[in-house]
Amino acid sequence: MDNQTLSQIITNRLTAVNFDSFSDEDWNHLASRAHSEGVAPLVYWTFSKAGRLSSIPQETRNFLRVAYASVYMQNQAMFKELETLAHLFHEADIPVVVLKGACFALTIYPDIGLRPMGDLDLLVPASKLDEAVQIAETLGYAETLPEASPGLKELLSHHICLQKNSPQMVVLEIHDRLIGEDAFSYAVPVDWFWEQIEPLDVPPTTTRFQTLLMLTPTAQILYAASHAMLQHGGDQAPLRWFCDLDRLIRQYHERIDWTLLLSQAKIFEWGSALEAALAQAGAYFDTPIPPHVRAAMAGQSDRHRDLVALKQSRPATHILLELQRLSSLNWYGRFRLVLALAFPTPAYMRWRYQLKSSWLLLIYYPFRWWGILVDAQKTLKVSLKTFRAPIKP
Repeated sequence: MDNQTLSQIITNRLTAVNFDSFSDEDWNHLASRAHSEGVAPLVYWTFSKAGRLSSIPQETRNFLRVAYASVYMQNQAMFKELETLAHLFHEADIPVVVLKGACFALTIYPDIGLRPMGDLDLLVPASKLDEAVQIAETLGYAETLPEASPGLKELLSHHICLQKNSPQMVVLEIHDRLIGEDAFSYAVPVDWFWEQIEPLDVPPTTTRFQTLLMLTPTAQILYAASHAMLQHGGDQAPLRWFCDLDRLIRQYHERIDWTLLLSQAKIFEWGSALEAALAQAGAYFDTPIPPHVRAAMAGQSDRHRDLVALKQSRPATHILLELQRLSSLNWYGRFRLVLALAFPTPAYMRWRYQLKSSWLLLIYYPFRWWGILVDAQKTLKVSLKTFRAPIKP
């Protein structure tokens, strides 16, 4: 079962799939793959709307039903938190832009249970970041992830990650930047995005979110593409991210400024990321991208093209994965990250390995270094094997 089959299902192209040939194992694999790719609720929704739930084996049907119900209940709880945060931020005169999953679930999907999201992503002005964090902390949010090295979050992270565990765990990421800090080669100033904001596109009757903002559809496409292909890499991009892009383009096709999108991608040197993301969305969903846009993207090249290509495949070892990440950083960022990987703080070690006693650090630091050495040997073998592989004519 592959993503192409899933893409056909969630876009209601059910006749393109030969379900009669599916075994129970095939159905179970489909459900598992749909869950890992973040589209299990959409699979359930599609079969339900088509009146074909009864054609799915009971076990798979129950799995998909639970997936939808779980996302719906989780998103309800998260949007209740968002409503409270929106009210307090509005009172404090803090503009808030809703990003990614929360924005998509409220705007481009017909039901909030169709778009899984791991956290609430909000963008606030840099001058208001500290105040926004303080307001969140009054609601019980707190930073729970220790720094691997002092100052590393400030250097490499473009958001503050907070967590609230009562009554249900909610992760809140408050951004003051988009797509990396200055240490990353692909980072850009956030000013342009603040010029591309508008009220959140919810029905007038939904009064609880009327003070919130979103990026314009054009800016959302550029951000989503670069987030997927530069910040994470195509190999780490689940199917739901490309589904987001497809739905963005279909819902707002009359409002998308393709000329602005292409020109800004060129200014940011994100054209290669935009081309890769839209090409993948088109391959999965036959996304309606104007021919002249496809032609213009094919002719663009920028300094991140090699990085985008590199991130299309998952590295075979953890060291190769970190080397991929290091390639995105400037030299100081690389030095600080290597230092943090080799010599993380005791607080991080206690969190990472769930250590109950500080005495165990004497064991777990050597344990970590031994793991790095073993991975280095595996990396060397993989590299030698690749180097010796015959070149195909």
